[in-house]
Amino acid sequence: MTPTRSVALLLTTLALCEVLSAQGSKTFQFAVSASDASGGPVTDLKPDDVVMTENGVRQQVVKVEPLSVPIKLTLAIDNGIDSTDALVHYRAGLTGLVEALPPDVEITLITIAPQPRTVVKPTTDRAQIVRGINGFAPEQAAPRFSDALAEYSERLQKESKDRKIAPYVPVMIMLSTTSVQQTSYQPGEITKAINFLVGRRARVNMIVMSTRTGQATSAQSINASVQSTIGIPVTKATNGRYESLAVSSRLATLLPEWGKDLAALHQRQSNQVRVTVERSQTGDLQNPRVELARTGLNGQVTIDGFLP
Repeated sequence: MTPTRSVALLLTTLALCEVLSAQGSKTFQFAVSASDASGGPVTDLKPDDVVMTENGVRQQVVKVEPLSVPIKLTLAIDNGIDSTDALVHYRAGLTGLVEALPPDVEITLITIAPQPRTVVKPTTDRAQIVRGINGFAPEQAAPRFSDALAEYSERLQKESKDRKIAPYVPVMIMLSTTSVQQTSYQPGEITKAINFLVGRRARVNMIVMSTRTGQATSAQSINASVQSTIGIPVTKATNGRYESLAVSSRLATLLPEWGKDLAALHQRQSNQVRVTVERSQTGDLQNPRVELARTGLNGQVTIDGFLP
């Protein structure tokens, strides 16, 4: 069968060789996320639909099986001393975000003042999540922004030791004011925590906003805050998103927009296939190429199902 549409090839020869070396045989695996012309996931790929060549020679695809690497979302909310006037916008935006997500997305809700505290434990129960969003109160205390980020990383580090947990993409959305924070962590500890998040391929998304009347509200002044100084490079390194807001009312529309984007990511992550290939030769891969033989499809290739 002649391939008619190339998959967006994201695997480098080096990356494939590393996997092949680790497996120690001619058989190796990679993941494909395929979509149709409308962007919908294609989950019924067969071995003949995936064409893998090496130096132009077609290799044998021996198995194509479902692969799901869903997202799990953690919401970290600044309910500290400057949050009172923003609460109504928090609640509207977060509710809209939750409503935009597929019902099987697991969500955790924490607040970060006077310390990081779990309001809703990991759950897919939408009623419970919305109650948590509408139920937490503002605190007359400084937020613990850095602590929340570090403790999220620590949670993932501890979890990584549990081999029973199925692969997933950790996603964090932080809503923060520019209020002066308190922290229990040293700069080196924060850096170590962030490095783990990058290595874990977590996605950190952040909104930093001005809430005080008369407070400087330019993007430049907001981005000069400690939260932004940490957040901008973190979101960039983790392929996340960063927004600075002069008015918190924008949350009511911005967060539902983010929810739709996360829903699309979750759909792609959850509807992939794992492809097993038997090479015709040993040694380093030479000019590998992956294509789809079915007309009208697009796709992405990764080592393990973690899409960029």
